[in-house]
Amino acid sequence: MIELKKPKVKIIEKAVSLAKEYEAQYRGCGQCTFLAIIDALRWGGLELISEKTEESYFSAVCGFTGGTSMVIDGTCGAVNSSILTLGLALGITRSIQTDARLRNICAIIKNTILEKFYQEYKSISCRDIMNIYFGKIWNLTDDAASHDFLTVSHGCAIMKTVGWTTEIILDEFSKGNVITRQQR
Repeated sequence: MIELKKPKVKIIEKAVSLAKEYEAQYRGCGQCTFLAIIDALRWGGLELISEKTEESYFSAVCGFTGGTSMVIDGTCGAVNSSILTLGLALGITRSIQTDARLRNICAIIKNTILEKFYQEYKSISCRDIMNIYFGKIWNLTDDAASHDFLTVSHGCAIMKTVGWTTEIILDEFSKGNVITRQQR
């Protein structure tokens, strides 16, 4: 069994710190959430995917940003990336998927990260979160509006989502439910 190189609390702190750093560098909630979780877990000794695979995922998770490609009407990009990362961690594959296993993984996601979003924001919609968090909705496809949003958003839901998701993955790891890169 793989042992963590860092304490759980330090890995979560690292994830939140990376989220802030990546938000300043990459901007989008989808990619910042994904990268911060994956990189912090790797830093702490839990590698879900290789760095090469992570780079491939980067282009995919960019499309999650701003409620799906910045249209804000879809699910928050931080939510989408947290679900993707939880799916990678929980390790369901085509060869081992059963209805029961799929329901179990979906229940873990529903009862953890989605529940936290509904408690905090009453929604997983980008538009709703903007409105609840800031009292305003921006058209992120507009350069000026996007710049305005990035100036005031301070990561919107990114940092909280990264902290929550990293903690959930580490909790599942402690229960023996996480599949590492070495086990794939």
